[in-house]
Amino acid sequence: MKSLSRRTILRGTAGAAIALPFLEAMRPRRARAAAPPRRFVVMFSPNGTLPAWAPAGSELSFTLSPILSPLAPHQGDLIVVQGLLQQGGGGDGHQNGIGGMLTGSPLNPGPFAGVGAPPAGWATGPSVDQRIAEGLAAPTPFRSLELGVQVGAADDWGRMIYRAANQPLPPTDDPLAVYDTVFSDLHTDAAALAQQRARHKSILDAVGAEYTRVAGQLGSADRQRLDAHLTAVREIETRLTTNLVESNPACVDPAVRALSAQTNDVFPDVGKLQMDLLAMALACDLTRVASLQWSRSISQVRFTWLGIPDGHHDLSHRSDGDTDAVNKLTQINTWYAQQMAGLIARLKATPDAGGGTLFDSTLVLWCNELAKGNTHSRQDAPYVLAGTGGGPLVTGRFLNYEGQGLAHNDLLLSILNAMGIPDTTFGQASWCAGPLAGLV
Repeated sequence: MKSLSRRTILRGTAGAAIALPFLEAMRPRRARAAAPPRRFVVMFSPNGTLPAWAPAGSELSFTLSPILSPLAPHQGDLIVVQGLLQQGGGGDGHQNGIGGMLTGSPLNPGPFAGVGAPPAGWATGPSVDQRIAEGLAAPTPFRSLELGVQVGAADDWGRMIYRAANQPLPPTDDPLAVYDTVFSDLHTDAAALAQQRARHKSILDAVGAEYTRVAGQLGSADRQRLDAHLTAVREIETRLTTNLVESNPACVDPAVRALSAQTNDVFPDVGKLQMDLLAMALACDLTRVASLQWSRSISQVRFTWLGIPDGHHDLSHRSDGDTDAVNKLTQINTWYAQQMAGLIARLKATPDAGGGTLFDSTLVLWCNELAKGNTHSRQDAPYVLAGTGGGPLVTGRFLNYEGQGLAHNDLLLSILNAMGIPDTTFGQASWCAGPLAGLV
């Protein structure tokens, strides 16, 4: 078995190129038994949840709520955290909720006028994922990868990732753009690639000869890994072409356009594609830090695939005694738990070059900008961790900090420590008392 460069790319005709997964042949021979890289992923869902979201029971013996029940197959891999105050400041509840959720910092004054609050701008510090990206300093093509699903306008209701103060990182919510940018060479001729797609020619077809050459250099295990990777790429290409992309049949204009990525009813399809692309980016070691933002704070997505025609934000503001709204919100939040479970399952099903699966070395955080939508409360905001990131976390636990007056900054700091970053504070210092007792 010959050695390959980590940067090996299959190149083909018309400027087509595609990244490879991290193969055993890419490791220096003396380092092939080394531990896999550590990874961190954030998943966001909007508009708060319901008080009944949390499990019942003790730290080591607990029952997941109906909302979290889709995560039951992965319960031993979870840490559910209740009882923290998600700090924030500036703007209205949704603005400072999503802005402070991952930064632990207030918003600056700015141009975005909220409801019943002075106009606000961007957050005053970096988000936890970006501090992790900085601390890991991974030699990957992408420092981090920000993906979204119908995130809407470029304002502080729709931004959760910050490189630094006043530096929001916008998520890409077009799976085709993610595919063409992340899974092809950064120097690929964009016009040639667009023309190729407009003629329904697969990137995989264009790199076929190069695949044959590279596959001949690999051992049987790496060939199986490569074949599985390219099969997944083909499946994603097919879904992009048949579900979300329309090309010019006359090929007069070679550009392709997203047919329906922003249409309400394809929300689940776009999200599934984004989760597949995220998992593949980790498998290819294109990045080790990623985020998936489902919509935005004040999201008005209509969950028609669940038989719910109402806008989500409107439902979230109805009273606790409104049985119809409570039932629908339970369905919506349960659906988001299903997506979290799906993401975990994807990571568990994807082999890692160092042995095991991607999930073995990944820590996933699921968060929300609010605890309750109808009051904009952030006390008891929901947090679910999955996996260990290859670090010291002990999973299969329910940690309840109710009544201790602790802020979510302590959770963010604990996540940094769990990822091997020895910071002693994070976000606004007055909100951070130190790492959460018992988490790490």
